Amino acid sequence: MPNFDSHLLTTPAVLAAEMARLPREGAVAFPLVDAEGCQKMLMATEGLSFRDGTPVVGSPGNEVTQDFRICMNFNEASALDDYQQSFEKQLNQAFQLMQPQPYPTPFSFNDRAVLHYSKGSTGISPHRDLVFFEAVIAILTLKGGAGFYICDDREKTNARRMNAEAGVMILMRGKNFAGLPDRPYHYVEGITRDRVGYGLRYNVREPEEKAR
Repeated sequence: MPNFDSHLLTTPAVLAAEMARLPREGAVAFPLVDAEGCQKMLMATEGLSFRDGTPVVGSPGNEVTQDFRICMNFNEASALDDYQQSFEKQLNQAFQLMQPQPYPTPFSFNDRAVLHYSKGSTGISPHRDLVFFEAVIAILTLKGGAGFYICDDREKTNARRMNAEAGVMILMRGKNFAGLPDRPYHYVEGITRDRVGYGLRYNVREPEEKAR
């Protein structure tokens, strides 16, 4: 498998410092992948099979509206795998640098998805990731422009815009990061040009053999 390490802009120490902010801030944004690395990953998404996201999900009173195309948990080996392997290696090293360690290692993601928001899309309304996604949720923008916001509730209280440019990682706290049960509300809107994002999560309900 080709080595993606040279495309990462962080070190384990930098990543640990960013994650140290998660208990207080809920999410952080920082440059992670260089332009060449983003282009390699974008090329890998071109052969994937996308479907329309379900327009409305969630229980009555907690509905979430969605306007994107998505491809989930694909098996084709590509630069997306190379990136995941390099990022996981650095993430594990960063976890081990933090005292107390916020989540057990070795850690690996077992849920991945590429999302394509077309220009003019209404995005996705405020929501929290489900409770079985633990540790961290890692969303890397590969191209495009959009407003990615963290907020306190479904009414967008205290909304805070995160940098979501190409190559920027938005890292959010999942359940049980540093022992905390809560996860931040977040939403996407204001898609001014086509946006492609690549998301990695750890689903504790998945059988162990399915994890990478």
